[in-house]
Amino acid sequence: MASTHSAEDADGAIRETYEEYDVGDTRLAMIADPENEHAWIQSDQTEPIEQ
Repeated sequence: MASTHSAEDADGAIRETYEEYDVGDTRLAMIADPENEHAWIQSDQTEPIEQ
C-alpha cells in the first residue's frame, strides 16, 4: 500500500511529493520534486508525523 502527500506554499515555490511503500516487511519512504526527476531522497527508516 502506498500513501502520497504533496504540498506547496502560497506562491507555489515548494514542490514535493511524499510516498510510502510496503516492500516485504520493510516500509520505504521517498521525498521527491515532481518537476525534477533527479531530486529525491529515499529511506527505509520512517517516523510518523503530525500535520
